[in-house]
Amino acid sequence: MTLTAVLLAGCSAEPEPPPAYRLGGDACGAVNPADFEALTHATASKTPSELVPGLGGGSCKMEFDGSGGYATLSTFIAIHPSGEPAAKAMYDDFRKGDGERSGPGTDITLSDIEGLGSAAYLYRQHDDKKPWTVDELWLYKYNVRHGSLVLTVSGSGYAREAAGWPSTEEDMKARVRKSVDETMKALRP
Repeated sequence: MTLTAVLLAGCSAEPEPPPAYRLGGDACGAVNPADFEALTHATASKTPSELVPGLGGGSCKMEFDGSGGYATLSTFIAIHPSGEPAAKAMYDDFRKGDGERSGPGTDITLSDIEGLGSAAYLYRQHDDKKPWTVDELWLYKYNVRHGSLVLTVSGSGYAREAAGWPSTEEDMKARVRKSVDETMKALRP
């Protein structure tokens, strides 16, 4: 075999298929609260719940109420036993609903994200033309579809201290994105 043939054999044009995601235990067990605990100076209170029968996954709401501020980290994990078409339909419904809330006259934007699952978007609410202020609300929601998985991770909250939040929108957005990445990794077999 020539070197070219060996290199071509190792480089497939097809992307790697999505794993068979699964949730072992409740949804809160798949979510790492450390970044939000550090941000708010509080330990998370966790409220897990199951999804409708016949749909794998669950949801988890974490609340952080500390001296640095108040935040919530909500995670929705849906693993469709019927496969990718059902996940695509759910994702498309979520995207349509979020798209209807964004637009002119709001500080809500919706943007597609490349390189995260089969499809992903970010729903964001914050006027990023100015620094964070005390009691200013922020919200970032990532919605991801990958194979039979639909994952929604929303982070929101407000600061109690003048310098309580990171100085840029990118810093805050990165905390929520990190939770998405870590949760997807925790759901892999």
